[in-house]
Amino acid sequence: MTEFEAIVASLWDLDDDVLEAQLGDRAQAIEDDVAGGGTIGVDPASLESIDVNIAARASIDPRFLEAGQRIFDRVNPSAYELMCKPLGDNADTQKILDETVNQNYTKAAGMLAPVLVNGLGLAPAVATLVATLIIKKIANTGATAICETWDKSLVKPAI
Repeated sequence: MTEFEAIVASLWDLDDDVLEAQLGDRAQAIEDDVAGGGTIGVDPASLESIDVNIAARASIDPRFLEAGQRIFDRVNPSAYELMCKPLGDNADTQKILDETVNQNYTKAAGMLAPVLVNGLGLAPAVATLVATLIIKKIANTGATAICETWDKSLVKPAI
C-alpha cells in the first residue's frame, strides 16, 4: 500500500463536507506558509499535514468548506480531462480504469493522487483530498463506466 493509499483509506469514511473543509484548510495553510505566516513544523502541502483524527472531530469552518468546494469544482474538470480524455477510444485502457475503481476505491484514489500532483501540479495533501472526493463521488453512483459517470458529475459552468 502506498502512502497515498494509506491516507485515502483513513479519509474514506469522512463526509464529503469534512473533506472539502480540509481541502480549504490545506489550501489556506499553504497560502499562509508561502506568505511567511505559516507555523513551524510540518509542511502544510505534505501528506503528513493531513490529520484524520482532527478532521473527524473538528467542527466545519464555513469559510474552509466554501473554499474547498470552489477548489474541488475548479480542479475536478481538469482531473477528468487528464484521466479520461487521453483514453479516447481505447476501450482496453478505460476497462482497466473501470476495474481498478470498482475493485478497490482507496487504491484508485491512491493511484489518482500522484497523477494530480504530477499532471496538475497540486500539492500532495491537496491532491490526496481531491482524489478521495473524486473517487467517492464516482463510487457512490455504483456505475461501471467511470469516465462516463465522472463526466456527468462535473459541475457545469453557468452560462
